[in-house]
Amino acid sequence: MNEPDSETPSGSGEPRVGSVGSKVTRRTYLLGTVGALGFSGYVATSTESARADTLTVELPQEYLDRFDNIVNIVDAGADPTGTEPIDDILDSTVADDTLVVFPEGRYLMNSQFRKTGYENIGFYGDNATLTHGQIDAIENNVVTDGEFTGAARFFRLGVIYAPGKDLLFEGLTFDFVPEQTGIRAIEAYVTDGLEVRDVTIVGEHDTGTLGPALFSVTTANGSGVVERFKAPDGAAFTKDTIGDINLGPTGILIDPNSAGTLRLVDCELGRFPDNGLYVSGANGTVHVEGGTYKNSTVTSIRLKGYRSSIRGVDIIIDELVSGISQRGIRLDDGADFLVEDTTVTVTGPAENAIRVLDDAETSTIKNCSIVLNDAKGSARGIQLTENAGRVEVLDTTIEVYGSEFAVYLQGNNDSQDSMALLRNVTITGPAPGDSAREAIRVERANGRFENLVVDQPGDNYRRCVEILADDNLFVGGTYQSTHHPFINKGSRTRFDEVTARSYGGWQAAKLYAEGTDVVVMDSTLYGGYIDKGAEGFVVDNTEMPPA
Repeated sequence: MNEPDSETPSGSGEPRVGSVGSKVTRRTYLLGTVGALGFSGYVATSTESARADTLTVELPQEYLDRFDNIVNIVDAGADPTGTEPIDDILDSTVADDTLVVFPEGRYLMNSQFRKTGYENIGFYGDNATLTHGQIDAIENNVVTDGEFTGAARFFRLGVIYAPGKDLLFEGLTFDFVPEQTGIRAIEAYVTDGLEVRDVTIVGEHDTGTLGPALFSVTTANGSGVVERFKAPDGAAFTKDTIGDINLGPTGILIDPNSAGTLRLVDCELGRFPDNGLYVSGANGTVHVEGGTYKNSTVTSIRLKGYRSSIRGVDIIIDELVSGISQRGIRLDDGADFLVEDTTVTVTGPAENAIRVLDDAETSTIKNCSIVLNDAKGSARGIQLTENAGRVEVLDTTIEVYGSEFAVYLQGNNDSQDSMALLRNVTITGPAPGDSAREAIRVERANGRFENLVVDQPGDNYRRCVEILADDNLFVGGTYQSTHHPFINKGSRTRFDEVTARSYGGWQAAKLYAEGTDVVVMDSTLYGGYIDKGAEGFVVDNTEMPPA
């Protein structure tokens, strides 16, 4: 996750309330125009102070009610032209029960703003853009040469040992368009009450420092929401930058100590060299709701936690990086995962659309669509590693064009294998059998396959299912492929009310001697079957029309 254990702070972390600028209490503010914050303040320039035009910011009523003090940062002396740094102004204005408002303009920061142990602070921008000073050298995420100095962050709002409570951060844009720009925009540790909305990162993060966001809700009963955080231009690999973190930045990092419930709503991440969204600890719950995640080169969304979920998300992999694994979704460590109403589209030989790892105890993939586009080199669709826990794949479609598995169920082929249930899954597409012959590869015992539709008309011996493990049950469903729809080497495989047919005129099933006590009941096998010496084979009430 590329996060050092300690960093050099910049800024005192304590507000200095003095004569610079002014603070407006809610009572005083409400005597003016409700909903609009207007000031005619003094603006520091490179020459001398000059009178500014009135800067008006529309504020939601709920924010007016929430904060005792509202500070217009320009009225407090900040330069909205991006010429003079605002670091001292931030230090002197940010305090508990205070909302700092950034009117439209451009604001320069040359050091990290750090505040810990706070309660109810806010930062609100209205078409406001933040930039950082020139960075010439970096070591261990600390700027060692340039206009910017210290830890490579804009805002560090709480730390793990001194988190804040009730943080609002809304509406600010960070400009990373010029070369050698991009540091962490916001790092926030709260016990409860995290609210981040409409934060946009423009341009590629290309300094080789920590990625634009880290969030942590440090208590189990705490909660937070991150809405419409957008970094569509991603980040450069460290090897192409002046920085030194491993591989490159992560887009949004959820701290491993985060213990509460965090929602990420309608966010957007482009390609990051590490993970896009990385939930790095399993102590809390994270819900990813809507949004688009593209091309990150470890995983676009890497999820951990208890009852964490991904709903209504679009994941796209269409820019491949040679020699680095790329996955759409990775379910890592936790229980009761849910991936629902989500689309994963992969063009080219990435690794997996969805990968479920050993420490995922229970997972459900429901109403999803997976498209594996590239006929020259496809990714795998859904893959379970050997010791992954129970997985249910329900009402999901997989379209596969390249010679790969649509579903790959790894396992140990013993009684301890957790069940994989596939129900109402549809697998289509013209994938050939060049390197991966079958659409579904079963190496895990105790599987159940209900009412599947598998249609694989691709050439070069393309098949529907190869069964290499014991005690798998196929109930209902239609299986059609160019070669044998079923290859069985597992014992106690049972087919009940299935229909299977070869487009190439082959038998519907080929049964090897390794698989004993196979039962076919109430089914239709076009062309019948080939029995290669399977002991205990039983066929009952099954039609075998010509192929």
